[in-house]
Amino acid sequence: MRFKGLLVILGALFLAACNPMANLEEGEAQITKFERLYSKGQDDALFAMTGEKWREVSSREEFDDLLKVINARLGKIVSSERSNFNVNTFNGVTTTVIAMDTEFEQGKGTQVYTFQGGGEDMELVGWTVNSPRLIVTADDIADEGAEPQGAE
Repeated sequence: MRFKGLLVILGALFLAACNPMANLEEGEAQITKFERLYSKGQDDALFAMTGEKWREVSSREEFDDLLKVINARLGKIVSSERSNFNVNTFNGVTTTVIAMDTEFEQGKGTQVYTFQGGGEDMELVGWTVNSPRLIVTADDIADEGAEPQGAE
């Protein structure tokens, strides 16, 4: 009987440690802050929100370049609404992915935020923006004076 009680307690502790709804709430709070800082052009504060794993694979210069492209092509965020989320724990690492349907000043897009950890240890490790406005066309390349690959 004591063994069953111990299993129930351990199960409850495990569920509390990786509560998907708590991760979703924390992720959405970070997204709200991130989007507000992005729209205000506060690049230093945005970079400070990125996690250690992000900074291991992407330099500050690359981050600034990414922001310049997204801002030039899409502009500030007008509105954003969660369209999907997933919380998964594998090998002791909890990953939370939240997709946001977003209206920018110059078009629509989908932002995907990836967080690792939970609670106070939850950190932003990825941010992608998908939008037709971000697709590079042959005209874009010609405007920059570069020749498209394969052109003769």
